[in-house]
Amino acid sequence: MASGSIGTWSRLGRSVEAGELYLEPGTARACAERCSALIAELRSLRDRAAELGVVDGFGILQSGQALAEKFGKKAVGGEYSLVQALSDHIDEVEGMQALFEKIEARYSATDDDTASKFGVIEHG
Repeated sequence: MASGSIGTWSRLGRSVEAGELYLEPGTARACAERCSALIAELRSLRDRAAELGVVDGFGILQSGQALAEKFGKKAVGGEYSLVQALSDHIDEVEGMQALFEKIEARYSATDDDTASKFGVIEHG
């Protein structure tokens, strides 16, 4: 999931660098801050999901133990487990956050550059 999407964020980052992608002042900063909060929430969920790898309460029969193992692997260590899915989501949101931070930085740099040019005109 994440590898193709990370490429998308990189392509969008190049659009920011080329001046083709921008947001209203403060919008990118607000989005980056929300991404940061979401990353913290996802990490907390991932940490809690890691505790779900040990499932009990299915009895001592072999079928119960097999079922407990199956459910445990859905959380941790199995094919595309919950922990892996949450890690992929974290990677995705980190890519989004980096993009929003790049947009905000470019806006600030452009704003500073424009302000300095006006300063030269005033004093020139």
